[in-house]
Amino acid sequence: MTAPRPFVVHERVRWADVDLVAIMRFSAFPRLVEVAEQELLRAAGLPYATLFDAPRIWMPRRRLEIDYIAPARLDDDLALVTYVSRMGDTSLTLQVDVRNAASQTLIAAATMVVVCVTVEGFAKRPLPRITRELLAPFVLSVDEARAGAPETR
Repeated sequence: MTAPRPFVVHERVRWADVDLVAIMRFSAFPRLVEVAEQELLRAAGLPYATLFDAPRIWMPRRRLEIDYIAPARLDDDLALVTYVSRMGDTSLTLQVDVRNAASQTLIAAATMVVVCVTVEGFAKRPLPRITRELLAPFVLSVDEARAGAPETR
């Protein structure tokens, strides 16, 4: 069994993401969090196209918190370092450390909690066993993930 590790995907700062001085707007960061979440799930073997098919579940967002640390500029190559910092009975806490891929500078740190619910009735339900198993390689604390900051290029 391999040691847990973050998943890294790259995304550029787009023209639509920046303000008049070509710095990424705070309101553009949730797009990065969604890209990171979707690509982590795909890498784990849980692509959105099949995740919600069986058993019939939804995983709505309960909380999103973003700490903005340094500016990102138009066309910067960003490394979205993504991992599960907590796997509860019915929820996942996902972390996304947004780093400048060239300098490794931490740009922003996002924490998002998603809750597993039934499609019928929107009632909380336990995370499916397969979801737990496939995400297990990406479960580590924020300190562990940042201590072993992966190569992002």
